Amino acid sequence: MEDFAALSERIVNRALKAGAQDVVANVYANRSYQIRFAQNQPVISNQWRERAAFVGVVVDKRVVATEIEDLSNVDERVDDLVALARRSQENPLYGGLAEGPFQYSNVPVDKRIIDLDDGGAYVEAAVNAAMTEGAVETAGSFWKNDYEHFLHTSNGAVGRDHRVSVYISIRAFMAPESSGHGVSCASSLSEFEPEVAGRKAGQIAALAKNPKSGEPGKYDIIFDPLILSSLTYEIGRQCSAFAVLAGLSPLKDKIGESVASEAVTIIDDGSADSINRLRFDEEGVPTQRNVLIDKGVLRTYLHNTSTAKLFEQETTANAGLVQPLPHALFCQPGDYSREELFAEVKDGLWLTNTWYTRYQSYITGDFSTIPRDGIFRIKDGEVVEVWKDIRLTDNILNLWQQIDAVGRETHQLKWWYEVPGPVFAPYAVARDIGITKSAM
Repeated sequence: MEDFAALSERIVNRALKAGAQDVVANVYANRSYQIRFAQNQPVISNQWRERAAFVGVVVDKRVVATEIEDLSNVDERVDDLVALARRSQENPLYGGLAEGPFQYSNVPVDKRIIDLDDGGAYVEAAVNAAMTEGAVETAGSFWKNDYEHFLHTSNGAVGRDHRVSVYISIRAFMAPESSGHGVSCASSLSEFEPEVAGRKAGQIAALAKNPKSGEPGKYDIIFDPLILSSLTYEIGRQCSAFAVLAGLSPLKDKIGESVASEAVTIIDDGSADSINRLRFDEEGVPTQRNVLIDKGVLRTYLHNTSTAKLFEQETTANAGLVQPLPHALFCQPGDYSREELFAEVKDGLWLTNTWYTRYQSYITGDFSTIPRDGIFRIKDGEVVEVWKDIRLTDNILNLWQQIDAVGRETHQLKWWYEVPGPVFAPYAVARDIGITKSAM
């Protein structure tokens, strides 16, 4: 390992010498390994060793940031970045960096993941589990990530962090319109469950045979953890103070107000065990547990130092130099088993996944999203039909206010654009949710 700690300090000193007032340097190495598989077989494997530096500089409230991939000419790039800052537009919302130094807890990583150099057995386990459940074809990807970074700021924050993770995403098919999706991710091999992911994908695909075009209306809906993780991420990112200020959230002026049902508690916690566990945020502030929604009531926005000053609050350790964002979201479990949740739905739908969530208005929260993979009509807790060609069209706050039953078991999930950061999500039931026809 190169002396990244010394390099991060050197970047800060170089930028200060060039005229910056505030500087953040995050020098990192990411050692990743991927297997892509299709038609039940590995197609390609790749390994990467990325070394780069994320650098943010501030000159008279002019904030610019970039990633420097070629570390051999880092001095020249830093000089160029400071020069660019001088020519940039002032950010009137910028309020400085957190004042260090800070103390950080020590968190061990799973050495078995560090040493893992072949994920083929995990892919095979997931594929075989899906085929055992009746799938005829599978596709997806396996990832191992080993990420280490060194942070140095001009305000005295100095730290090193190291995290590792494994992840598999598998889609199983019975026919082109009969598919299921399963995911497993973990920061330790003992908690990694590729067979569970494959089995779930296969079960949903086998159940999703011969779909018919669905009917618009208002329905009680069982949200599978995978789709609820997407909806949790939506409301979590809208808790960002930056999103509120930018008109990208319906949560403006709602601190202390009910924005969800009493069954809903959502927490952001970068310090908790997850695939995105962090010792500190981008300003070097130690991560912490933040209760965003407590039994339906909005308790706080997510803040960096700048937004915290604007709202006369303390930072929640969610920097983002410009935009605070959630680290790892936890939709707290309820009291229901999966079987009890299904029994709650006398006439409704079970949605297992979604993609392409889009907003008609960020300020009001009016949105739509397209269910994918298994879409099931439920009567008296049993699947009676398989649907396709529908869209969930509602309001994000109304949806969370209509949740009235939450499962007792949560699952750590992430996938593609819809859930880019880890979300721990259970099953849940919501009442009278809008369903429209999807364009053919």
